[in-house]
Formats: sequence, C-alpha cells, structure tokens
Amino acid sequence: MSGPEEDVSGEAASFGRCNSSSGSSSSADAASASLPVAEDPCSFASPPFFPSLSSSSALMSSALSASLPPASGAASLEGFGTGGSVPASPSPHFWSRPNPSGTSPGPRAAHSCDVIGTKMFIFGGWNGKFALNDLFILDVQSLRWTRVEQDGCSPPEARNNHTTAAVGDRIFVHGGHDGTQWLADLHVLDTTPAHMGRHRGLSWSSPPVSGRRPSARACHSFTRVNEKLYMFGGYDGANCFQDIDILDLDTMAWIQPAVTGEKPQARNAHTMTVVDRKLVLFGGHSGNTHLTDLHVFDTATLTWTKPEISGSPPPGLRGHTANLIGHKIFLFGGYDGKRRTNEIYILDTKARAWVVVSNAACSAVCDNAPPSGRQRHSAALVSNRKLFVFGGFDGNKWLNDLHVLDASRFEEDALNDSAVRQLVENLRSLVNCPDFADVVLVVEGREIHAHKNILAANCAYFKQMFLGSMLESKQSKVVIPGWSYDAYIAMIEFLYTGKLNETRTDVVCEVMGLADHYTLFTLKSYSENVLTALVDTDTVCPLLKSAETYQARNLKRFCLDFVFRHADQIMNTPAFDELEAIPSLVMEIAKMSLLKSRKGGGGSGAGSDSGGVDNEQKRETSSSR
Repeated sequence: MSGPEEDVSGEAASFGRCNSSSGSSSSADAASASLPVAEDPCSFASPPFFPSLSSSSALMSSALSASLPPASGAASLEGFGTGGSVPASPSPHFWSRPNPSGTSPGPRAAHSCDVIGTKMFIFGGWNGKFALNDLFILDVQSLRWTRVEQDGCSPPEARNNHTTAAVGDRIFVHGGHDGTQWLADLHVLDTTPAHMGRHRGLSWSSPPVSGRRPSARACHSFTRVNEKLYMFGGYDGANCFQDIDILDLDTMAWIQPAVTGEKPQARNAHTMTVVDRKLVLFGGHSGNTHLTDLHVFDTATLTWTKPEISGSPPPGLRGHTANLIGHKIFLFGGYDGKRRTNEIYILDTKARAWVVVSNAACSAVCDNAPPSGRQRHSAALVSNRKLFVFGGFDGNKWLNDLHVLDASRFEEDALNDSAVRQLVENLRSLVNCPDFADVVLVVEGREIHAHKNILAANCAYFKQMFLGSMLESKQSKVVIPGWSYDAYIAMIEFLYTGKLNETRTDVVCEVMGLADHYTLFTLKSYSENVLTALVDTDTVCPLLKSAETYQARNLKRFCLDFVFRHADQIMNTPAFDELEAIPSLVMEIAKMSLLKSRKGGGGSGAGSDSGGVDNEQKRETSSSR
C-alpha cells in the first residue's frame, strides 16, 4: 500500500452505520482506492474503489423553517406530490465537541452505530490495518464510554462494511467483509443488560431464518419499517445490486417481493431513509460513477417512484450519512471523488426541495468549528435534538473524534430568520413611502420620501446632516446634486434593508461612488462584488476607470488581471485607449506588463488556474490506481 487512501480501501472498511430503535435511515459507502483490485474487496476494474457502509437509521433534525415536533415520529411524504421551495440561505448550524470519560473506541471508519434509548452502540469497522469486532457503548446522558468485554458471548467475526438495524432492544447485523471474504451471515445483539446498567452479559446469537437468503455483500442498506427489515443494494466484489430483500421479523423469513415501477440503478454507498412507510433512496456509487438521483420506495404498494425535486442536489456522494426529523432529511459528509465534505444538505420532503447549509458562518458563531470533512463516519440522533457524529476517514487518517450538532438551535435560528425576513420586508415597504416620512430628498428633480431616523441610524453622513448645524437639518426638502435618481434610490433601499438589488453596470458603478462618498463600506464592498461578476471584454476598461476613481481596490485588482489575461482582445480597443487619461493607471499597467515579461509572459488567470486543477485531478487519479 502506498498511501492512506489505499489503506482505507484496503479490506473493505465498513462505513459507519447509525440506527435508532424508533426509526431508520441507512447509508453505504464505496470510496476510491489505490489498491490493486485483487486486494480491494470493493474494487471495480476501472476505477477501483473500496466500499464503506455509511450510517443508517438514526433520526436527525432540521427545524429550519418550522418548529421541531415533540417527538420524531414518522413524517408524511405528501410533499412528494406538491412541490415547493426552501430558502436558499439557511441559518448556520451549531456544533460542539464533548470530551467523554471512559475508554473510547480507537480510530476507525466503516463501523456501525446504533442508538437504543440513551445508549449508542459502536461495533466493528476498519482502523487502517485490519477489520474490527469490538463493541463500545456511549451513555449519551453521562457522556461516558465503556468497552464491552465479549468473552464467552461469541461475537461475530471482525468485519466492516456490514449493515445494521435496531429493533427494540436488539441490533441486527448483516454481511460486510472480514478482510478476505464477503459475508452473508446474520447476527443479533441483545442489548437488554446495557439498559439495566450492566455491560457484561450482552449476548450475540445467529437466529434461524427461512426463505432464500440474500447473497454475500457489503455496502448495502438494512432499513426497518414496522416489523420488516428492507435490504437494498450493495456489492459482492463483482456486481452491485438493485433488488429488495425483506426479512419478516414475525416469521424470520426472507422474502423477495415483486416490485413495480422503475427500479433505481444498481448501486452501493447510498443512503436509505424512512419517511412514513416510504424509503427515500439517495446517491451512492454504481461502480462507474457517483449518483445524484433520488427514488422513493413505497413499502405498502411495493412501488418505486422518482419524484421531481427542486433546488441544487448534493454532489454524487458516498460515505455520507442521512438522518430524519420532522419532514426533513439531513445529509452530512461523504466523498464525491474529489474531496471529503463537511457540508450539510437538507431535503425538505414536503417542499420537495434541496438546500445546502454552509459552514462558512459557523466558525464565527459556534463554540466549536464543524467536524472536518470526512466519509464513512457515523451519525446518530439522540432525543430528537442532538446529532452525534463519530469517527470516519478524512483522507489522511482514521478518526475517533466525537462532535454534536444541537438541532434544537435550528428552531431558534429559524424563528430568528423569519423575524428578520419580515422586518426587512417591512422596512422595504417604507422606501419612498410618504407615510410617516419626515424628509424629502430631491434627485434629478424627482422626490424620494425618507425617514431621518432610519437614514441617520445607518449612515454617519446623514446623522451629521440632520443633527448638526448644516442647513439641511432644518429643511423638509433636501436637493441632492450630482447623482442619478436610480443610483440614489438603490442606495436608500440598501440603508433600509441591507440589500443591493440593482444589477445594471452603470447604476452599480454609481452606487459604488455613492458608497465611497458617504463612507458606506459594506455597500461599497457589495457593489464591487456585483461589478466583478459583470466584468467582460466590453466592460473591463470602464470598470477599471471607476475602480481607480473610487479606490475600489478589489475590483481594480480583478480588472487588471482580466486585462492581462485577455490582452489580445482588449489592448487595441478605443476603451483601452481612453485609459491614457488616467496616468496612474497607465503607469500601473506598464509596471505589471514589465513584471510579467520578466517572468516569461503569460497571464495569471484562466490558464494557470486550470493547470492547477488539472494537476490536482492527476494526483487524485494516480492515487486511485
């Protein structure tokens, strides 16, 4: 093995699964590997990749746009027939990193994790060298780890990429890979003693079953709906699967039902989440590609459907986890073939819409940063409020860190967001509204009705104007010379709402000038961002002049770089000739040209950026062979 990625994929490291006795969602993972196919039990010939079974059946939370229910229960899938949308910029989520006492599990990925009551059970996995069959319990109330001594209780052989499901006080374990062979065995752990405070006496059994048993496999899902366990997908070293196998818990018989509808593509590394009596399937890997499709299996009618979902779906992920609370499914982490993410994606099953929760703002508002990007971790919801994320692989090392997402704070944040949105809309309605206005600004002969207290609260210039000894402080009408009406009303709307909705290049340029004149630094930054997106071969020279005039450094830097990357199209145009009227710009362009010629020529833009991406892709490709 030549690197960490190879080690991970090595003996079919089992992706962490997470189950809850009150419901179930599941995920399997097959990630890329650099091992020869013969050494990698979950490899495909091109490209090879290893499987890792992701978390399953824990309910997770989202109270992004509605309050959390008193209990998780089962959500309705009515929304899969109604359509709708979800806000594009949800609130930041809130993470903490507890430090439990006791003996914690060693670093691992591809383990299983099941929550029953107040106990979280970690079993098996892959530590980078070999498969595991150890068992740990985390008391989520006291935050204490305990390693369970399994002498005399005949635990299953070491494995990873197995799949599990919690049923009452029992945990069903199926399949996986032991490092040399694919497994098809079924084991049951009786956890009853653990709930009585005893960590000895937990017993394993291999229950007798009838019917045609599923073939050996790993990276599959095992999901509970009432008294049946539904198995889907997986990989056996040669093929992926797309059939449904059902274990009837009343009769302990395996059933292969006749299903209707369009079957999903065969896959492993997917997630399967229970919503009401339906199973929501997302993503995974087909052996050739990452999948972003979503399917729904109705366990009552045994029918597959493929609903239309709005919004931008997650990238094709494997090694992610999926969890449900209320009517929203949360996906966390996973690997898309290029990077391991720590993003959260939300599927609102009523609105039929995807939304991504950015981590960008989280570090500024959270006690702790979000977990690092990872795959093959486990994620378990406890008490319908807190999501416990454990372990996984970050691309370099196996992890045993524990992070907790406080889902209840989504509810608080959602209420705050709703209140802020309503406040902004209320303030927007006052823009140029004569009601309660106490000053009129006259721009290009047109009146703008305004409110002194709002203007003064958001702009020091207006505060000085209205409270100081300036003549305007005593006037009910103030004439504003030198600016256009469109630009000025855009600035006024920003002072009321904090938003810039104007996109016309000439108007936004003038707004940037207004922001510079009135020392509105946030508005100036917003204007620069908008104008940067509008730069092309026709606009770059006028925008460069505006950037120089209003000392917009970021916009100026971007425009100069754009000029050099497209010099053959720009330098012979009349607009470029007009830059000669600004000697400071001419001097700066000359200096940059001289420096670049000394370095051997070539711009710093698209060409070199593309090369960087290509090199990264080459490294990724070489490491997966």
